[in-house]
Amino acid sequence: METFKFRRNIGSKKFIILLKKIFISSMFIFFSNHLLSQDNNAVQDTIVLDEVSVEAISIYSRKKKELYPINEITFEKFQSLTPQNNLGEYLESVPSLFVMNNHNFAQDSRISIRGFGSRANFGIRGIKVFVDGIPETSPDGQTQIDNINLEIIEKIKVYRGNNSSFFGSSSGGIISITTLENFDKNFVNIGYSFGSFNTNKTQATIGISKEGQKMIFFGSRTKSDGYRNHSSYENLNFNFKYIRQINQKNKLQIVSNFLDSPDAMDPGGLNLNEVLLDRSQARLRNIDYDSREKVKQYKIGLNLVSQINQVKMTNALYYNKRVFDGKLPIGNGGIIDLNRTFYGYDLNLDYSKFMDYNFGASVNNQKDNRQRFVNNSGSKSDKVMGQYEKYSNASLFFFATKKIKKFDLSFGFRIEENKIILDNYFNNSKNENSQTISSFNPSINFLYNFEKFNISANFSTGYETPTLNELSATLNQSGFNQNLLPIKSKTYEIGIFNDKSNQNIKYSLRVFSILSENEITPYESSSGLRLYRNAGKTSKKGLELELSSKINKKILFDYTLTLGDYSFEEFIFNENDYSNNQIPGIPKNMQKLSLNYNDGKDFNLILSWKNIGKLYANNSNETAVSGFNVFNLKFSKKIKLPNQTITPFLSFDNLFGSEYYDNIRINAFGSRFYEPAPGMSFIAGVKINL
Repeated sequence: METFKFRRNIGSKKFIILLKKIFISSMFIFFSNHLLSQDNNAVQDTIVLDEVSVEAISIYSRKKKELYPINEITFEKFQSLTPQNNLGEYLESVPSLFVMNNHNFAQDSRISIRGFGSRANFGIRGIKVFVDGIPETSPDGQTQIDNINLEIIEKIKVYRGNNSSFFGSSSGGIISITTLENFDKNFVNIGYSFGSFNTNKTQATIGISKEGQKMIFFGSRTKSDGYRNHSSYENLNFNFKYIRQINQKNKLQIVSNFLDSPDAMDPGGLNLNEVLLDRSQARLRNIDYDSREKVKQYKIGLNLVSQINQVKMTNALYYNKRVFDGKLPIGNGGIIDLNRTFYGYDLNLDYSKFMDYNFGASVNNQKDNRQRFVNNSGSKSDKVMGQYEKYSNASLFFFATKKIKKFDLSFGFRIEENKIILDNYFNNSKNENSQTISSFNPSINFLYNFEKFNISANFSTGYETPTLNELSATLNQSGFNQNLLPIKSKTYEIGIFNDKSNQNIKYSLRVFSILSENEITPYESSSGLRLYRNAGKTSKKGLELELSSKINKKILFDYTLTLGDYSFEEFIFNENDYSNNQIPGIPKNMQKLSLNYNDGKDFNLILSWKNIGKLYANNSNETAVSGFNVFNLKFSKKIKLPNQTITPFLSFDNLFGSEYYDNIRINAFGSRFYEPAPGMSFIAGVKINL
């Protein structure tokens, strides 16, 4: 049995005690202020809802667009155009952001930013996701987005690049999602859509606004047979959001979510001969072992925002429970039962005097009960693994910005401590081991404001710990991989851009260079187990260009270009030298173009083009995957009636039937790298606003 290395950290207990004191003090201050404010405002009948904005991650409330590459996507123009089945489709307009796996719902979307996140076998790594200020990412750094519904998204902010000084273990960036809250009248929206592969979706949204309170209820059901054999899925999703302006200085927000995905089949990866024979077939082994997953998830989050004199204080609490049952196409350990719970607290303080200050603390905990069983042709057999895995995180951060005439300077740092505990209880033999990973991550940023454009430069450090899923992936399916180390990185970036509202053409040009150590790379054993190891040193360099303009009053033009070079500088494993090879799973070049037409009479049309360059499927670079072009077309027409608005829509994906791959399984054993994407597909439907 493998054991996990134990490293004692003298200051860890003192650090956690300090954070607990901060938590208790902040909650006392909040509730004291809340009670006093209630007494002072007891006679008020009219309350203005947005006196204090709810931003649990208060760094978002600052205008950091100038200092960091940030893309903001508003969903007003999309809401009536498509049924919005996956998030990745709308993130692809962001430079250096690459999305795969939009059609295999048993694996979830795989997102990478500036090369980070490409190692993910399923879900998202190296990128943190927040919904309404509440972490969707577990403390160990793993994210699934199968419970996020685009129909109630109001805006998305994507922070590209290393943000560990603000948000901890996140090398690639941050995705911050805000759901619906900008309305002042009661409404009911219902919708139905159908399309290729027997896909259908039913949804309903209810919004209530009354006397300083807002409530949003949302429910949806999605079913599809999938493009490939053995790829059907079903998803039930319910969301609730409550906003209350308690008084002029205190605001409360509660969000909750329930996901039930009773079945999502995994068709698996194919080799090239199988692709050429039949792109829609499933891997036979996946059928034989009935490869699929079942997920239930419960989430609740709470934000309390107070204005105390010149200090804005945000307290965020959250709890998330995820129950996962999965079947892999392997015998020994091929059935997984995972019961995951994670929860935490976040404190943010904003203060302005001489400089703009932002500082705070967070405490997060995660508990995984992981069990593996023999997969006997789809049936559960003997138990081969049983262990409790715990991940705790505690951090302090500080950030300051000073403006001197046309010059802006910002700097900050984050001190973080992560503790990982393994309790292997299999065969009634307790064996508890732990490891502590500490980090200090500073950043510094400069900006000079010219009359018509800005120039910026920044330096930041980052780190990314292995997830519990990656640590527990061992050949003997017991214990942790004690040799897997956290990623450490340094980012250098310069940019020139304009974002003035009075300029017809907006542009941004940024160049970055990232040097990393201990890059985590995936590979497969001969039995099909997904395993992980560290590379030595890697280099990620790139150029990002953004252009947007109104061609005329009716047509909006958006274009992004990414030119990148992502390579191993030093990587030797089992006498194989991968040094100077390209990192697999990341295209060197990407282009995205969209034309949005609105006739001013409620007719909308979006034509988009995506060009993805060549990428490699394995560390040896022996298998290259050709680039591809994809065109999408979406249009809708609002029909206004006396008491309701009806919006029929039609969407065509991959309009010209380009043959490309929805996902590449990096370093797959037996050259089963390929998951083909469908040809031309459509979705049609209608949305009714009552």
